[in-house]
Amino acid sequence: MADTPSSELEIENPFLDSVCRTPWDVDGSVEGLNAEALDQLIDGVALKSGSPLIMLTAPRAGYGKTHLLGRVAAAAADQAIMVPLAFRSGDALTLTTLNRRGIESLHLAGSEMSGWSLLRESSAYIVATLMHRLIQSGQLPCANPTQALGVLAGPVEAIFNPQGKARMIGEWISKNRETLRGALATLASRELPLQVNSLDAWLGALLELSLEGGQAGLADMQSLCSADQETGIPTWLRLLTLWRPVVLLVDHLDGFYRNPKAGVDIATLLMDLVDFHQVHVLLSLNQDVWQATFGHHLPSALEDRLTNSQVLLRGLTEKDATSLLHLRLEKAGLNSARKAEFEAFVSINRHFLGRPIGSVSARAFLRHCARQWEIFQTSPPYTENKASEVFPALADPQIDPSDCGVIPLKTQTVSQHLPSLPGSPVMPTLFDTETQSEVQLMAESLSEPRPANPQDETADHIAPPEFPPRMEAEVLQTDSTLLDEDTEDGSDEWNSTPRITNLQSQGSVPSADAFVKLREKLARLRRPESAIAATTLAASPFRLSEATDKVIPQAPLTPFQAAAKAVKKAPQENDLLQQRFQSLRQQWIQEGGSQPLDHSKLAALIRLAGRRFPLVRFSEHELPELTGRYAMYWALQGVEILFGLASFTDAAYWRTLSGFAAGRLSNLAAQTERDGFPSPKLKLVSFKTEVDQFSWQNLLNSQIIAGPLVGITDVIELDTGNVAALYAMQCIIKESEAGVLPADPTQVMTVLARELDFFWKRITRVA
Repeated sequence: MADTPSSELEIENPFLDSVCRTPWDVDGSVEGLNAEALDQLIDGVALKSGSPLIMLTAPRAGYGKTHLLGRVAAAAADQAIMVPLAFRSGDALTLTTLNRRGIESLHLAGSEMSGWSLLRESSAYIVATLMHRLIQSGQLPCANPTQALGVLAGPVEAIFNPQGKARMIGEWISKNRETLRGALATLASRELPLQVNSLDAWLGALLELSLEGGQAGLADMQSLCSADQETGIPTWLRLLTLWRPVVLLVDHLDGFYRNPKAGVDIATLLMDLVDFHQVHVLLSLNQDVWQATFGHHLPSALEDRLTNSQVLLRGLTEKDATSLLHLRLEKAGLNSARKAEFEAFVSINRHFLGRPIGSVSARAFLRHCARQWEIFQTSPPYTENKASEVFPALADPQIDPSDCGVIPLKTQTVSQHLPSLPGSPVMPTLFDTETQSEVQLMAESLSEPRPANPQDETADHIAPPEFPPRMEAEVLQTDSTLLDEDTEDGSDEWNSTPRITNLQSQGSVPSADAFVKLREKLARLRRPESAIAATTLAASPFRLSEATDKVIPQAPLTPFQAAAKAVKKAPQENDLLQQRFQSLRQQWIQEGGSQPLDHSKLAALIRLAGRRFPLVRFSEHELPELTGRYAMYWALQGVEILFGLASFTDAAYWRTLSGFAAGRLSNLAAQTERDGFPSPKLKLVSFKTEVDQFSWQNLLNSQIIAGPLVGITDVIELDTGNVAALYAMQCIIKESEAGVLPADPTQVMTVLARELDFFWKRITRVA
């Protein structure tokens, strides 16, 4: 970059470091990030009102669990001793391994005392605490007990450092360590259920590490852990409790993915620590590990205990991301102008646009910024002066582009080329004639699409309707609309008059007159003040009178009824499909009464109906962090329907779907505020049977579905007959797709329209 100082060009990418490996690696954090979760965890480790076991979960890796544990450890440093625990590959899940990995983690963690590890610091405090109790109880003679007690209650660095202020006490301890450790072990045995001889060896190792530092005593401590499995007591953790309460930070369990036995062993081990050894536990894991390793693999009692106090970690907000960006740029040492320039280049607002709330992880955002930084550093700066040197004609706002001979893109042909701008170098031709034609077509396809409003289009742009081959001739002979009423005698005949006097050959485009009435009715349907909820085609008991253009009462129409009126079927085919449907329905009533609800069958019906119903825009959205799982979405005029199609016991699915719905609610509210028009109503639709009532209540009580979303959630209860009808429809559609039946899915839906009236009315009902 020509205008960038060389010192800034040499700045390392400030966003490369996106992984926090241990809680001690935290180097600065955003103050408001995960503030609520941080408060809950700090209250928990305060050991006053918090639960002795807390589970911290995140949708997947990268949401900042380990970073948050580091913040908790820093905030509670004066209240408890934090012991990070990370099992290694091949570790046996025993107390021996637990103690060894805990000792190892504190040995590798640096202390605030220069040259000290957290393991040496904690060992020195254990020795100082026991000596304080010996002097206080009179078991250790002392010339000046008051002064000695004051020194032992202070920083241990002053005692055990050769240059410390109280090094005289440290020297006395070093000279008398062999006799002193027996007295200390005897005192410890009064508070711990262990024999004096086993504690004597531990106190010897603690004294050696406190006095010498480095690797002294470490090997002895690791070796002494082997006896823990026999005694069933984590000796080192219990010794730590003599100084301060212990909180075990259990993290990095990904190596046990899909190992249910390991899940049961870990859960049992942690419960023993909590119940019998005065150790508090903070368990941290991702949702995929919880589901594959723990979850339903655990006995209900263990699962209930683990999930009793649960903290869910969410992703960044836009404000958090901005603060994180500023924090990294500040550490990089950029000047204010360059920081502002890069922030504008990244465009955090654009990055978060359309993403569900809480779905952007900190790691994903940092990696995005790292990529943007590389592009930013290698891209030349853009200025108006440089632009005017290359394109002088475009730099002058007084010049009309048409004066330069610029032809609009859509009016160009293959033989036309853009002429050179006045005063600018001649631009070479990049493509040959054939390739240029293909590029032209691709460019036109990227243009902004116009709203698909038939009343705004000319007759020349109306495409012919698409019908199955066997129905096309019949449809072209009539002009039946979506809103015509049944005849008075209750038959399936409807009023229709020939609209096309000169029928064209099959497959040709009818004249525009054939669509005049349809365009006029669609225009009336789109009026906000219309009394017809026409897009749902289910909830409204009115229709339009063609003669008076007024609203008159009629029986409610569902999408299936509307489809049924579009095609006239032969009685024999109708009877065949009806007989097959009733046969399947009776079969499902007999076989499926006590089975769980099959959401895949409901999904297949909703997908097919959404793609074929008029005036319904159907889409499927992959749920964040749940690869291969989708949320189905219907968009109609005035209402948007999000379908929840999973068991109520699938907490991960409903938590993610709730975040998706919350993000959509936020977008609709912003749209209303921006445009000044009422936004469509959003409803979350799911289904349950009588056996699902208990799991539904548990889901509500768990507050996985946020309060504002409960009000827009519509859980439709289906009885045995309803379920059988839905399954029968899905089965007969599959048979038609496979060619078993002499009808296609559209014909099946047409003939059997009224059979699922109850279903579509209930789905499209707006409270």
